[in-house]
Amino acid sequence: MHRLNTLILASSVILVACGGKGDDHDHSHTRQDRGAPTAPAAPEGTFPATLFATAPTGEPVGVGAMKQAAKQGDRVIVVGRIGGSKDPFLADRAMVTIVDPSVKLCGEAEPENDHCATPWDFCCEPRENLRKMSIAVVVNGADAAPIAHTLLGQGGLKPGARVVVEGTVATVGPDGAATIAAERIVAK
Repeated sequence: MHRLNTLILASSVILVACGGKGDDHDHSHTRQDRGAPTAPAAPEGTFPATLFATAPTGEPVGVGAMKQAAKQGDRVIVVGRIGGSKDPFLADRAMVTIVDPSVKLCGEAEPENDHCATPWDFCCEPRENLRKMSIAVVVNGADAAPIAHTLLGQGGLKPGARVVVEGTVATVGPDGAATIAAERIVAK
């Protein structure tokens, strides 16, 4: 039952991060509106001491390549950028969405077309591609449930940050949604 709840929660994160039908992004923002959200520091001992690392233990692969080959239970080292929605972090759970580094932030490829206040939402990217190129990352506690604190601001994590996540593929849904149970996270 617990795995089912985690799968449902992770799938919800990915669906919210990648939007539903159509494009639900507000394209009317200006560069002056930019500002990454912030969160309070986690109380000491909230996250495992080894979670936030300075270097990966191996060579990471992009989210898209990992999703094509990985199966539930596989150990993976994956690289991506935090994003996929305006708020890629859950406020009350240690979950975040990351997007393959090949997907450009809005305005990254064409700075003159930068019109997003939150470029990490990848509003310039077709939703179908974003779904294929993103994955949910969860940090579980000793009880195997997601830790009840946001990852935002922890270990240098913020929207748009490039990260390497090491862990185990926890879920793979029939729609391509997947979750990694993280054991190490490197913010770059």
